[in-house]
Amino acid sequence: MAYEVVFFDLGGVVVDVESDRLMHQLSQLIGKSFEDVQAAVYHKELLLPFELGQIAARAYYEGLKGQLKFSWTYEQFVRGWTGIFSENLEVRQIMERVRKRHKLLALTNTNTLHLEYIKTQVTAAPLFHDWVASCEVGYRKPDPQIYLAALERAGNIRPQQAVYIDDRPELVEAGREVGLTAIRFENGRQLEADLRAAGVNI
Repeated sequence: MAYEVVFFDLGGVVVDVESDRLMHQLSQLIGKSFEDVQAAVYHKELLLPFELGQIAARAYYEGLKGQLKFSWTYEQFVRGWTGIFSENLEVRQIMERVRKRHKLLALTNTNTLHLEYIKTQVTAAPLFHDWVASCEVGYRKPDPQIYLAALERAGNIRPQQAVYIDDRPELVEAGREVGLTAIRFENGRQLEADLRAAGVNI
């Protein structure tokens, strides 16, 4: 069966993520350990609702500020929060070639601030025909519902008509469990070879 759609994860695939940069900035600002800052940033009672679209960005900021007692304004926080990305140009070049014959959709666990930044600041963003983000659909990978939502967004296609690329093994496996042809991303050369091996025209 010919593939109609290729789903790309964002963080760790389309963009590289240096979240440690934010942790170090906050650690130096407030005089707390890197580990304490990391625990607060990733606290599931804050980050999970943020990534599921259940709380707004400012509510996440206020919650984190309450835990860490930092002096950043909301605008300073947004700059730090979104200043962790660098574009993977090798992947963008692959996307440009794949897009000539296949529809491209982003399929990502993310929050509204990161999503808006990537949509507006990353040069690969216009290559996507559509976006399926946890903060908009209310499900996070590896929940099967987000993969099903992606198939519906792609035009009610069957899992066998799509390829899914992610850097995290457990999310790749979750994609396979719903019937997607799933590829674990390691680097551009490997991705190109695996796409060809899967039968994607590139």
